[in-house]
Amino acid sequence: MNNLNSGGLSVYTKSTGDALIPTPERTDGVIKSHIEKLTSENSSVWTSPEHNRREYVHSFFQYPAMMVPLVQKKIIDIIKQANPQIKNVIDPFMGSATSLVACMQNGLNCFGQDINPLSLLIGETRTGPYYVNAIKKKTIDLLNKIEEDTSNEVVIKFEGFSKWFKPNVAVELSKIVRAIRQEPRLAIRRFYWVNLAETIRLTSNDRTSTFKLHARSKEEIEARNPSPIKQFKVHLVKSCEDLEAYRDLLLEEDQLSKGAYKGTVNLSLQDSSEKIITPENKHNFFDLLVTSPPYGDNKTTVTYGQHSYLPLQWIDLADIDKKANQDFLKTTMEIDSRSLGGKVRRLSTEEIQFLSSKSVTFRSTYLKLLSTTPNRVNKVLAFFKDLFSVIDRLFDVMKPNSYQVWTIGNRNVGGIEIPNNQILKEFITSSGGILVTQVEREILNKRMPKSNNNSALMNFEDILIFRKIG
Repeated sequence: MNNLNSGGLSVYTKSTGDALIPTPERTDGVIKSHIEKLTSENSSVWTSPEHNRREYVHSFFQYPAMMVPLVQKKIIDIIKQANPQIKNVIDPFMGSATSLVACMQNGLNCFGQDINPLSLLIGETRTGPYYVNAIKKKTIDLLNKIEEDTSNEVVIKFEGFSKWFKPNVAVELSKIVRAIRQEPRLAIRRFYWVNLAETIRLTSNDRTSTFKLHARSKEEIEARNPSPIKQFKVHLVKSCEDLEAYRDLLLEEDQLSKGAYKGTVNLSLQDSSEKIITPENKHNFFDLLVTSPPYGDNKTTVTYGQHSYLPLQWIDLADIDKKANQDFLKTTMEIDSRSLGGKVRRLSTEEIQFLSSKSVTFRSTYLKLLSTTPNRVNKVLAFFKDLFSVIDRLFDVMKPNSYQVWTIGNRNVGGIEIPNNQILKEFITSSGGILVTQVEREILNKRMPKSNNNSALMNFEDILIFRKIG
């Protein structure tokens, strides 16, 4: 029996009693046809610059290379409508939790991982609970405490501190920190910490035009006179408004109960190349993956860790996770060193042969780099070894016939294009996946470096949709 609804989003091919059972191949076709239909109707649907990255809770902190929330939601909606049985979603490179926030509107159980403590804090704040009325009342008290604080004591100190913070800025930030620490409720403290992080980004001596820590010129520092307290107040008001707007949206979708999300939200500070966390270490647990991995090692592409270094110095790490500690801040490069490809070493012949057996494109790219820029080969190899480790672990925890949505772009290293998209396809198909469809989108206004001293990023990225063959 075949049954296509008028929207083309429900396909069933046989019945057992009164139950209609969709086949994976038919569901693949529905997903592909609907995406092709949207693309044909509006060629810029995946690219359009009016897509707002800062709507709702995405305004809390300007995180690097953030995915477009509306684009991710369109893809998730299509897959969820094609397969209503989907319940559990994983993002192993969670970043600022853009994909998970989009999944919450569909009532999915959300699981996320990231190696960056600031990423985890942002995710914890964006995914609730949404105690808007309590936060508004508490904020009045918080701001009064800040105004009444007459101490000039600076609450933190680290190597190079004076390079990044003017004395008056450090004093005002310290007043904010002392006030936040007096808030007894952890969820509300986390909300304040994220707003403090954005305040630090805007009032430190670090240039905001780059993700890497790069101090402003002496003349510019002397000319600037930012007030963290004023900046914090302004941003806090905006964040409260956006939190309330998103709470109301989830209420309309009937996804909240007493201010908290009805589904599961489980976020972890975790290196995904080492472990994918599931409840009770279950195999075949996730129905859906939605993610965007780094496009290369973070030291030479998007330095998420450097971008987070200064804010994390001021935040009580114990409020983020019990695994978050000062070891993450040993150097400005520590977090990026813990990310994919961050631990550079020479791969063995056996390891290179193994990866080559999984991707012919990996092999050809390796040989090109070896002949042209041999000094950069190890960085690229380390990245792909870690990426394959993540894929391998994911296939162990993804259900048969589950879907995976990967957003990835290529990059240049030493004048050689690194075809991340094709290598990812081959890694996944060699692991037991099948490519359902893909769309190319132009990167517009995405906070990503177009180039730096070691590499260049391309202007396009692919959204690749796979299914794990059951």
